Order: sequence, then C-alpha cells, then structure tokens
Amino acid sequence: MAAGVLPLVILIKQSDSLLMINGNNSKILDQLMYHITRLPELFMIVFVIVLSAFHERKVFLSTIIAMSICGLSIVIFKQIIFSDFERPLAWLSSHKINYHKVDGIKLHSNGSFPSGHTMSAFCALAIAGFISKNGIVQFLLFLLACASAYSRVYVAQHYLMDVYAGALIGYFYALLFYQLFSNKLRTPYWQNSIFRKNT
Repeated sequence: MAAGVLPLVILIKQSDSLLMINGNNSKILDQLMYHITRLPELFMIVFVIVLSAFHERKVFLSTIIAMSICGLSIVIFKQIIFSDFERPLAWLSSHKINYHKVDGIKLHSNGSFPSGHTMSAFCALAIAGFISKNGIVQFLLFLLACASAYSRVYVAQHYLMDVYAGALIGYFYALLFYQLFSNKLRTPYWQNSIFRKNT
C-alpha cells in the first residue's frame, strides 16, 4: 500500500496535491475533517492507552513506549532536524493564493515535516489494530488513520509528503515495539492484564 502511494507523492508537486485536496471541499467535509484532524491531539492517544491497559501487560508497556517515542520524535523532528521546513501557509501567503480555510483551525508556518498528527494517529491506531486481531476492525482503523492524514492536507496544515512520512514513521514505531515486547516478554507476569492478579 505504502509503495503504491509513493509514486503519487513523488511525482505530483506538493503545491498541486495541496490545492487539489484543499480545493475539493464542502461544508459537510469541513465539519468532518475538523473533528477528524483533532482526534490525534488527545482523545485517540488516551483511548488506545486505556484500551491496552485491559490487555496483557506487555501490550500496555509496548503502547506506552511506542506512543512516548512517537511523541519525542515529533518534537525532535519539528524543533531540531526539520525546524526550517515551512508549512503550506508560508507558501500560500507568499504567493497570495486563495485557498479554502476551515473554521476553527489555526494554521502554523514552520515544522511541516513530518506530520505529527499523522504519526500519532498511525501509531495509536496500528496498536489498536494489533490488539483487536480482527481483520475488519483493523481495516476500519486503517481507514480512520488515512482520514486523519488526509484531513491534515485538507485543512492546509501539511503537504502530502508530510503526512506520508508521518504515516510510515508512526506505523513503524507501533509495529516495532508491539512485536518486540510480544516476542521478548513471555513470562506469565507479562501475559496477564494489569487489572488481574496472577494465580
């Protein structure tokens, strides 16, 4: 899936994909994208952490570690490594391009790469999918993560490359720590829920 999307991300100019996605708007989409783009800020992360607490201790630990590393990486990427990467607002303003503004969304100028919201969404929802082990649930969670990424471009907060990179990094963290702890922590203590005493 990621390989299939990559040519589109590379071949289509960032400005063109931004204007295309932002330009295809409606009042209903504005409301939907506004709420979807806000989900990773707190609700989604808290939900997945609480969900993992009702499963094996190793699942809870992998969730905490993955989300913490994800959050730390967002700070490092945006404030240190890619701090000078400008967001769409800078380009739109400098070229005086009219674009669709979504009410309630405050646009920023710097720290565009990668998309932190997309990283958080893919990391959290991938872990939720691993926990569920249900193909249909996993597919729906994947669609929600993709919608979160799409929303960041729709509201003109990020470019397509930003959300693509954020999705890959977020999913990588989720997979890495979930598999690591699942394979390494095999004692009865780690295989019980944190809410259940060992027998």
